[in-house]
Amino acid sequence: MTIGAVDYAASYFKYKTPTPVQGAPTNKTLKRLKQELRANASSVESDLGGGDHGYLGLVLTDPEYTTVSPTAFSAPTFPAALEIPAGTDQVNALNLREQHKEKKRAYYECKNVEKALQRHIQDAIEDKYLESLIDDDTQLITEDVPTVLAYLFDTYGKVPSAEVKQKEAEIRTMSFHPADPMILLYNPIEKLKTMAEAAAISYTEAQLLDMGLTVIRNTRDFENALGTWEALAPRNKTWVRFKQHFTDAQKQLKAIRGPTMQQAGYHHANLLAQQLKTDLERRDTELFSIIQSVAESTSSPPSIAPSEVSTITPTHQHVNATATDPVQFEMLKILQQMQQSMMTNAQFQHTQNTQDLTSQTRRPPRKTPDKASYPRKKTDIYCWTHGGSSHTSAQCNRKAPGHQDAATFENRMGGSNAYCPGIKDA
Repeated sequence: MTIGAVDYAASYFKYKTPTPVQGAPTNKTLKRLKQELRANASSVESDLGGGDHGYLGLVLTDPEYTTVSPTAFSAPTFPAALEIPAGTDQVNALNLREQHKEKKRAYYECKNVEKALQRHIQDAIEDKYLESLIDDDTQLITEDVPTVLAYLFDTYGKVPSAEVKQKEAEIRTMSFHPADPMILLYNPIEKLKTMAEAAAISYTEAQLLDMGLTVIRNTRDFENALGTWEALAPRNKTWVRFKQHFTDAQKQLKAIRGPTMQQAGYHHANLLAQQLKTDLERRDTELFSIIQSVAESTSSPPSIAPSEVSTITPTHQHVNATATDPVQFEMLKILQQMQQSMMTNAQFQHTQNTQDLTSQTRRPPRKTPDKASYPRKKTDIYCWTHGGSSHTSAQCNRKAPGHQDAATFENRMGGSNAYCPGIKDA
């Protein structure tokens, strides 16, 4: 291999170009940058540090590296000048030359990988935020990668305490289904601990356990596992034990309920449905109160659209798709029943309000003027209130004051003369 002939970024790195950091670095952007550096360093094979993690030791501090490998990572140093003792035979002299050559190759490879990682940092972050780390002559970073990252996190990576508390609240209220991978519960809590350390906030193991147990209890599906956990001695309640305990409990639930865990979360879903029903009924009551207020204050009946009564999406078309999940199916049935009940009540209230408004706004009946000129189809029957019409005086349902049920054409009894041409008054 020719020394210095390899472009490690182009040939090996997973992230060949860095994700640009816009403006001043933040904890979030620095964490992403460190993840890219870790992936890139691990992509180049090496026998150093146990041989399983490439050049990851160039990115991590010594304590960090011990968490991934029991073998310490020690970067090679530049070898001293080759010395072949006098009297050495040709075979041993050749071996000494090859060994010296390999040491130089290993040194240059490690150094060039480190330079590629340093360039990754410089390409990601604006120069003004790295000015104190850059050599004036070479315009390159001179410190090793862990030192550069420590400086950046210390200078720009502080996390506000409010952000930590907000993240904790999100974890405590997160929706976790017992069929989900348990790592979806463990990872956010462990990441919160790391975030808190960046904010100079210390979470005890007891606090981490309390967050995890809060989420577990909210599922309403790990009662037995919670019982055995509470029975443990306090010294045995560790985070490592917590993860193993509830991972085993989930496996047991899957063995009982099947891989799909169809019954998982049933109690929680039922409680959710009941809470939803209560909330919708309360909203329904409030809506009817508003409708009643409008009905009492307006002269025209209110228009009520079905969407104003309930915003529940029609569920009929979804029933077949969820019929295999009994929990969802039961919830859909409850929602359908509530929706139908609310629509029926709203329609009744609307009809009642319309009738009330009509009775309030319709003018009292009055006798048709004698000289009425608007057209009328039938005028062959006499009505005291309407004159010539299609009904008798007795059949009239809009009787004016003083109406006489016995009035006829021959004896109008003082009734209307409208539409009565050629007929003499009685």
